[in-house]
Amino acid sequence: MKRTETQLELEIVDAIAYVTLNGPPKNEMDIAFFDHFSKFVQSRLGALRVDGMVVQGAGRHFSSGARVPEIEQLAQKCEDLVSALLRDNISSFLTLEALPFPVVAVIRGCCLGAGMELALACHHRIAEKNAVFSLPEVTYDLMPGCGGTIRLPALIDRGKAIELILSGRTVLADEALDLELVDRVVDRHRGLEAALELLQTQPLARENIR
Repeated sequence: MKRTETQLELEIVDAIAYVTLNGPPKNEMDIAFFDHFSKFVQSRLGALRVDGMVVQGAGRHFSSGARVPEIEQLAQKCEDLVSALLRDNISSFLTLEALPFPVVAVIRGCCLGAGMELALACHHRIAEKNAVFSLPEVTYDLMPGCGGTIRLPALIDRGKAIELILSGRTVLADEALDLELVDRVVDRHRGLEAALELLQTQPLARENIR
C-alpha cells in the first residue's frame, strides 16, 4: 500500500511502514510541510498496525531542516503563529517517539536543524557514510525549537551535546558514531538494508525500546 500526502509518502510493505520526506533535493521543511506532518501524525500514525517503521528522505538527503526565512517572515507577522507551529511540531515528534513499535531513521546527505530533531525523535538512526549532522539554529540567532535541546543531551555526552547546540558545527558520520548519535554507519545505498536488519532484532513492545 502506498499513499502520498504532498510532501510525505507512506508505504507499507511486509508489515514495515516507510515514511519518506518527499521534497527533494533537500527535503526542506517549510510551513506547509509542518502542517502536513502534523495532520499525517494525527490521522495516520496512531492507526498503523505494523512491526516497525523507517523514516527517510527522498533522493540524496534526509532533510536540510526548516526554511528559516519563511518562518522569520511569519514571526514578523504574528509570533503566536510561530509558537503554535513549534508546539504542533513538538507534539508530532513526541507522538512519533511514543509509537509502540521501533522507528529507524535512515540518514543520507544532510540532516540539519529540524531534520536532525526528527531523526532524534526516532528510536534508532542508521547513517550512510555521506551523512552530515548539525543543529545550526545558533547561526540564525535561534535555538533548536523541536526537542533537540532535550533529546541530544539525553542521547550523547551532555558536554558534547551542549557544544554542538551552542556552536552549530557540522558532524560527519564517523564522528556521529563515536558520539553515539547514530547506531551504525554503513556504505552509501546500504542504509535501508541496515535498517531492516536492525528492525528484525527489535522487540515490538514500546517499554523495551531504548
